[in-house]
Amino acid sequence: MSRGLGDVYKRQRDFLIVDDEGCYTGMISRRTLIDMNTKKVILVDHNEVDQAADGVDEAEVMEIIDHHKLGTVETIRPVKVRNEPVGCTATIVYEMYMENQIPVSKEIAGILCAAILSDTLMFRSPTCTEMDKMVAEHLAEIAEIDIEKFAMKMFEEGSQLRKKADSEIFYQDYKKFEIDGRTFAIGQITSINTREIEQIQKSMYEYLTDYTENGCDVFLFVMTSILDDSSGMLAFGDEAEEI
Repeated sequence: MSRGLGDVYKRQRDFLIVDDEGCYTGMISRRTLIDMNTKKVILVDHNEVDQAADGVDEAEVMEIIDHHKLGTVETIRPVKVRNEPVGCTATIVYEMYMENQIPVSKEIAGILCAAILSDTLMFRSPTCTEMDKMVAEHLAEIAEIDIEKFAMKMFEEGSQLRKKADSEIFYQDYKKFEIDGRTFAIGQITSINTREIEQIQKSMYEYLTDYTENGCDVFLFVMTSILDDSSGMLAFGDEAEEI
């Protein structure tokens, strides 16, 4: 009996799995084969689509570890979410080390401690918790560093803003949020040099006057002086003054 092309090229949803001897061992679906090439990712310190790497909507999110408000990421199946009200995600990562009884190396301790000091502005940020401080102090012991000296050196290195272009400064710590149907773009810098902030403010004002971001109603630029515990803000957009 002859077979038409329609029979030969019929789309198959499931396939047989056989061993080396041709014996049946199971079935595999077309969906599973497609998913084999899907990248699997864990989102750390963010859960907003606009803040994620390009192509995240085509990947499979396996887990979220974060300390920000829950945002716009959608998953194709239930995932494990670790979200805690602390000042830095590195604090949560350290907790996970402890829960799984994994020793923290000197190098990893230094990296996690640096992250906490940066995110909490050396414990000055209003989002800093006692847990952040306790974890940072323990990590500093493992890394054999003096917290204050290490933090000041770290912030000093990060304050070399005059050597960077305006666009590079703006996107140094940049996030987009959607609140009440309006999209906000927010950039922030921190410095231990108040004079440097004053100089940056002038150049950033000129840059932001001509800055446009598709889909953004308001964009803000925050300049934080670590030593003064103060922040200044530039705000642009039709609704910026009202907000």
